[in-house]
Amino acid sequence: MEKIERISLTEKVAKRIQSLIDSGNYTVGDRLPTESEFCEQLGVGRSTLREAFRMLQALGMIELRPGIGAFLKHKDIAPAEAIKKWFLAKETEVCELMEVRMAIEPLAARLAIVRGRESQVARLHAIHEAFSTAVREQDVIGMATLDESFHNAIMEASNNDILIRIGNILADALRAYRTRSFAVSENITHALLPHERILQAIMERNKDGVGPAILAHLEVTLEDMQRVTEKKAEDSF
Repeated sequence: MEKIERISLTEKVAKRIQSLIDSGNYTVGDRLPTESEFCEQLGVGRSTLREAFRMLQALGMIELRPGIGAFLKHKDIAPAEAIKKWFLAKETEVCELMEVRMAIEPLAARLAIVRGRESQVARLHAIHEAFSTAVREQDVIGMATLDESFHNAIMEASNNDILIRIGNILADALRAYRTRSFAVSENITHALLPHERILQAIMERNKDGVGPAILAHLEVTLEDMQRVTEKKAEDSF
């Protein structure tokens, strides 16, 4: 079975910055090191650092002020009320993105069954194993990045360039949503089994089963968001 690097470079950088915050060297409101300082210290490029910043911003830990820098907003993941407000503000946009996913992801999965190479299916399995570990460890950053990788791997296994490009656009648009969604503990419990069912259908080359498996997963994902916006925030965590 193919092994996968569990932690992406962006995830590594985000966790390094999170460790820096946890060290106690900064208090809420402090400005963090500049992009240049972080890039030199961590040995990464600006694009990777900015993705890590956006991930930490989605968790509510930092605030990015254009042209000024990154500031510490919370030492831990944002309080439930802040995440609820974000979901309320973005509900229409996220629902529209989910509608597009419901249209194209079942198609991508069916094509993956027909066209996907064994190496691509093996990679999907490896990503799922890493995702399972992140779920057990309650690793929010890991879950968000690996969930994105799982769905991107399905798109890639379709071997349809247009679908792959659309998948990348959706992944970029959903990154902030994914990170916040996995910060809600109840949502975590709903993520693992649907992935297992999708993976099983692809590995068994079950064209009739994979579409319903993906649609059921996305419907639960949408319900998770709607539950957060409808319930009191403190009841959702």
